[in-house]
Amino acid sequence: QLAGKSTSADQLLSIAQTLPMMAKRRLLIVRSFDSLAAAELGRLADYLEAPNPSTVLIAVCAKVDKRIKFFQRAKKLGFLHELAVPRRLGPWIRDEARAKELDLSSAAADRLAEVVGADLARLGLSLDQLGLYCMGRRIEVDEVEDLIADTRERSVFELTDAISRKSELAALQAVTGLFEQRQSSIGVVMMLARHIRQVAQCQAAQQEGLGASELAKRVGVPPFVLDKLAHEARSYSTRALAESMTRLAEADRALKGFGANTKVLGRALAERVIVEELVSDLIRLGTRSG
Repeated sequence: QLAGKSTSADQLLSIAQTLPMMAKRRLLIVRSFDSLAAAELGRLADYLEAPNPSTVLIAVCAKVDKRIKFFQRAKKLGFLHELAVPRRLGPWIRDEARAKELDLSSAAADRLAEVVGADLARLGLSLDQLGLYCMGRRIEVDEVEDLIADTRERSVFELTDAISRKSELAALQAVTGLFEQRQSSIGVVMMLARHIRQVAQCQAAQQEGLGASELAKRVGVPPFVLDKLAHEARSYSTRALAESMTRLAEADRALKGFGANTKVLGRALAERVIVEELVSDLIRLGTRSG
């Protein structure tokens, strides 16, 4: 393996042209290949026309500048392969499941995407686990919940999803679940604050007219999560988002204001009331008329 930052065109060509020892082919991996200077890359372009058949050269790039001669020629000759996380993970998961001969429902595929996120390696491993767990049975959402989704993660997801859908009943049920798990009330408020900040960032980016890919990069979430945030951002007025952040700060101060001598049972009840009132307020504010 070589690192692009510390490799020259001459060194790379020398290794690529060297015959392998004790094997039919040599595998040469160059990481951060795009860190090579344009001039160095230009000197490598001719190698693409007649590569050494005994060398398998894999050049890994974070970004590809298609204005550079090397990449133009690589694309023309069919050597340029752009690997990107699919925007919609559900279809990708279903295709992987079929390749693994798994009977996976569409709802289970969507839930798996929400639980695992855009980590394709972990998604593949999760499918393997589900296949072993179900042993030929159809994989439904319940199997994903039992094997892959952590209980706390599930309750957090249910809470933010209920707030997005403006379902107060479902949101309060999720709060109940978190408190039954003895989750930190301050931690719940921090999680809600993160969610509202993402909604605010999404709204600001929408107002700037950013495209989907730029929007996902700005907010720092995968595209399938961005779709929900974008929809929610449109339901908030700018003023309502500001009021939501104020309510979150007030709840945080209230929860941190309990003294060490506060009775445990009384404190637990008071914390739950604070969080439930906060959730109700966020749902009320999350409408244009709120």
